[in-house]
Amino acid sequence: MKLLSLFLCFLFLTACSVEESENATPQEVKFEINAASSAGKLLSPTAIPCQTSDLIAGQNIVVGTVDVYMDAFSLSIVYNTIPGWNLDETHMSIGDCTSDIPTTGSGNPKVGHFEYSAVHTSGTTVVTYTTDSTSLAFETCIAAHAVVTSSTGQNETAWGAGLGFPGRSWATYIELDTLSCTSSPKDPSDPDSDR
Repeated sequence: MKLLSLFLCFLFLTACSVEESENATPQEVKFEINAASSAGKLLSPTAIPCQTSDLIAGQNIVVGTVDVYMDAFSLSIVYNTIPGWNLDETHMSIGDCTSDIPTTGSGNPKVGHFEYSAVHTSGTTVVTYTTDSTSLAFETCIAAHAVVTSSTGQNETAWGAGLGFPGRSWATYIELDTLSCTSSPKDPSDPDSDR
């Protein structure tokens, strides 16, 4: 009887684990996070963002930018602050524009549930999130949130400017067309650029 009970327990556990693996969520995008006190340490000085949004603190204070750099292999999302502002924390969620960014039932973003976040040392002005771009959907949305502090001690939350979430908060997300972002810009001086 003990052997039969043991066998049934094993069968039950095996069935549960198979069911869980069949219903597993897709593997999330993995980001490398780097922080610095100047942009030159993180990206090539010749790099040009394919999309730039203001980083807005306290609903109406422009404290920097959120820049998106993308090529055929990598995606970099870069938080930059203007002089006088520092990044204390960054939080980011990326994915399908309609369902991947964690929100409450009323449509407000759940920053504490964002997949990527980091706390930064005093004086941080640039933070870069980098990942492989090959697995991203053509239409991808980025919720870029930060906690910023001014040199005068003012502390605010900030969002990369974009479309508003459906909830009652002032939070926004950036809509990114990865297809146009990976297209090489045309060089007007190159006679072959129109071919």
